[in-house]
Amino acid sequence: MSKKETAPAFNKQQLAQSNQFSNREKDVLSAILEEGKTYTIQQAKEQLTTFLKKEVI
Repeated sequence: MSKKETAPAFNKQQLAQSNQFSNREKDVLSAILEEGKTYTIQQAKEQLTTFLKKEVI
């Protein structure tokens, strides 16, 4: 049996200070991510992509 590695998770404030995202992306993340929850970098990128691809009405 192999061990499943887990990616580190970060809260909203930590992601907003990350060099992984542009200033624009950080602004969007701070608006769409929930307080008190943690996200991996991959989850944050998926949330960002989903939000940016939404149809504007």
